Amino acid sequence: IIKQNMKSILIVSLLLFSSLVLADEQRTVAFIEKAKSSSFGETLMGTLELELSNTAPGDYLVNLLTKMVGTVEKDIATAKATHDSFQAHCKQEQSSLKSEVRSHSKNVLESRKLISSSNQKLAWDKVELENSRRQLEDAKTNKDKLEKNRNDEAKEYEQKVNEINEALETLHQGLNLVRNNLGGGAALVQVASTFKEHVRKMTSLIQNKAYRGRGYVSLINFIAELVQAAPVQANRDTVNRVLELIQGIIDELERAKNIEYQAEQERIKNYEEILAIYDRTIVELERKIDSLTNSINQLEGIINFNKNRITDNTRQIQIKKRQQIKLKKECANEQKAYVKDNEKRNNDYSLVYEALAIVKENIEAFRNIVLNNSKANIDAAYSS
Repeated sequence: IIKQNMKSILIVSLLLFSSLVLADEQRTVAFIEKAKSSSFGETLMGTLELELSNTAPGDYLVNLLTKMVGTVEKDIATAKATHDSFQAHCKQEQSSLKSEVRSHSKNVLESRKLISSSNQKLAWDKVELENSRRQLEDAKTNKDKLEKNRNDEAKEYEQKVNEINEALETLHQGLNLVRNNLGGGAALVQVASTFKEHVRKMTSLIQNKAYRGRGYVSLINFIAELVQAAPVQANRDTVNRVLELIQGIIDELERAKNIEYQAEQERIKNYEEILAIYDRTIVELERKIDSLTNSINQLEGIINFNKNRITDNTRQIQIKKRQQIKLKKECANEQKAYVKDNEKRNNDYSLVYEALAIVKENIEAFRNIVLNNSKANIDAAYSS
């Protein structure tokens, strides 16, 4: 029974060993077929064949493959870090470009609003400027008219005063003649003869100037008749009557002269008040015109600046959008390239790792299969 059991165990062990050897052979063959599908795999197989043909010890192959696994892992990690950094750069640049586009768009909107409000203010200021210029011209014209009227009034006043003074001078001369010649009939006749000339002048003055219609003509004629009709001997009553009448006319003319003076002073006062108003108005309008002119220049400057700003920002928006499109394409291409290259790197890693696992499990079986496969390939090459 014991012998029978030992035999059964031996048979099972042999079958199990055979199955394991077969499995190792199948695994190695699958590895070799997979290695043929890539340039890295072919390079790896070439290296393994060279080392195995030189009967390299197992530890050496394990160390070699372990280093290769580390190198491939490092390449994978480096490529991933580079890819992640580039994609982070893409996101950052895309975000920055979007922010710049928004900023430039905001600038365009702000400039359009400023242009709109400035154009409204500009139109209003231009209307105000035109009105102010017209008002200034009217004020200066009215001031000139006022000054001309004042000059005319002053001349008229001067003429009136001169006429009154001329009349007063004539009357005073006549008055003095009568007062100085009261000695007798001859003297009164002389007075009458001399005063006759003054009466003529006075009559002409009153008839042709500003004082006709006041009864002065008839009064002067009456005085002349009194003097001329006096008797040869001096008539004291007649002389006194003449003196009284002449003095009355003098007093009346002095009052008239004073009235004219008061009226002239009132006209001067009114003129100066109105002139001061015109002067203030002119100064205010000139200041307003200067202010409006400056405002218009500033508004036109603001409008031109913002037009240029819109042009510049619109151009920047177009540039940034083209950069977005270009960056998006570059990032997409990098992503595709990374996926493709990473797949290759993962396949390379898988090959090296698989080779390391096989070598660790059964290096001799691996050596035989690899070298036999290499010999078969050489024979096939010679045959072809």
